[in-house]
Amino acid sequence: MKTLWLLSLVLLAGCDGFTNEGTYKVKKETKNIDIQLGSSVEDLLKQSPARFSSDCLAAANICWHEINKSRGDRDLLSLSITQPESALELDQVVSLDIVADDAVSKNIEEVEVTFRGLPDNSTHEENRTLIYDLIDKLKAAGWHKYYFPSDPRIPGSELGKYDWEKSVFGRSPLSHPLFDPDRKMSLEQWTTSGMFYDWYLYRGDYLAHIKVLRNSAVASTETGSYLIKIEFTSLNTFWQNSFEEEKRPDWKKLLPEHLKALLLLRSEAESKARAAGVEIDQSYQAPAMELVN
Repeated sequence: MKTLWLLSLVLLAGCDGFTNEGTYKVKKETKNIDIQLGSSVEDLLKQSPARFSSDCLAAANICWHEINKSRGDRDLLSLSITQPESALELDQVVSLDIVADDAVSKNIEEVEVTFRGLPDNSTHEENRTLIYDLIDKLKAAGWHKYYFPSDPRIPGSELGKYDWEKSVFGRSPLSHPLFDPDRKMSLEQWTTSGMFYDWYLYRGDYLAHIKVLRNSAVASTETGSYLIKIEFTSLNTFWQNSFEEEKRPDWKKLLPEHLKALLLLRSEAESKARAAGVEIDQSYQAPAMELVN
């Protein structure tokens, strides 16, 4: 998967479409697509003002529906990602991918959005500002910080109280405190955290995974190339895919015990954290699907 990320960054950097001065040519976004999470994939394909290309694997009953632009295109995409009582407006979009697994659902369960980003000579600080502005946009639309059930609920504000670089009290958390969407990393933390950045938020029955890849093989330590994506995934799909394939038909029956096992791992890590003087985020409210008795 990381190899695909690196290839994507190389391809993106090879067609950035900006002038010799390092700034983009004038663009005009003309395609506005309304994506209602959980609604019919077929309806979206019919109503979209931009044409999707489709690639289907009949044997598996899966289709991939895509719209791909380049960073230099004049007609980039703008999206409205909607749920009941929420609309998230996204612009500067160069790629939109919808995965449709008819064996599971005919509705929109998985969406991947790729952004144009900044020209390749932009500073890390400029990119950090752009990405945190994107995170703030999600939060303003009602998306909240997500803790994976086995991860200790340690906010980013507690990072200075323990050595988190190798593990977080015995865990390698999916939702790492360094990538707390409610706290901005310092520029030093940003540039020394590695090539991959991951933030998780949720709203209702959907997760938003903000994925950023930074090209570390740059001549200057002050500038870099960044690939920025958001994956929107229904919790149904997220948890179903967490089981081995042969167990997936019964995933709903298996999920409560699976969650209890994960929450036990959280409890063990949080006990160690409390003993070390680290505060736990007791205000966190998990998605309804993850609440177990």
